[in-house]
Amino acid sequence: MIRMENICKIYDRGRVRAVDKVNVTIAPGTYTAILGASGSGKSTLMHLIGLLDRPTSGEYWLCGQPTSDLSARNRAALSRAHIGFVFQSFSLVPGMDALENAALPLAFRGVSREKRLDCAADALCMVGLGARLHHTPEMLSGGQQQRVAIARALCTNPDLLLADEPTGNLDPRAAREILDLFDRLHADGRTIVWITHDQQAAKRAERRILMHEGKLCPEQENQR
Repeated sequence: MIRMENICKIYDRGRVRAVDKVNVTIAPGTYTAILGASGSGKSTLMHLIGLLDRPTSGEYWLCGQPTSDLSARNRAALSRAHIGFVFQSFSLVPGMDALENAALPLAFRGVSREKRLDCAADALCMVGLGARLHHTPEMLSGGQQQRVAIARALCTNPDLLLADEPTGNLDPRAAREILDLFDRLHADGRTIVWITHDQQAAKRAERRILMHEGKLCPEQENQR
């Protein structure tokens, strides 16, 4: 699914190595948590995995396809084809109900309204919001809004679910519900990469990798 070789991301004319010679392979169907304190480089790495940014050097293959020489347009197309994103901020559109919010990625792909709403309804039912299809964000709790965001990511049936601190804005109960949902998605065969600073929550993943000062620490890698 993911293969990175000697990936570096350097800022400030070489003085800041946000990601420093990272080598990592992530197989299909696995659940991986990448841990690190603020400033460790984990969010930069997430942007590189998601093709939202380009590495300064190194090689990255996503689903077997090399990405280093792709144009910005082709990188965006490859990301849309394979990756569903879940962020800490729910980023739902006010005034649009859960169904319309979840269907947005398919609208950008030119899918007909009827088909994309059907797919969005299926995704919302999958995350336990079948009774909230027509609720707008202000009518939903934080945990429910994050479920809508997860449904939106699932709507395109991505090969990889990439999550950045998905429980960071939630209370403990809502966070546990989202973690339970990720467990179920993984049990159904989803490939999940989760960026977090929460060591307790990361124990849900079957594989945990520590990031420190831009580097992955293989000696800290654990299997559940």
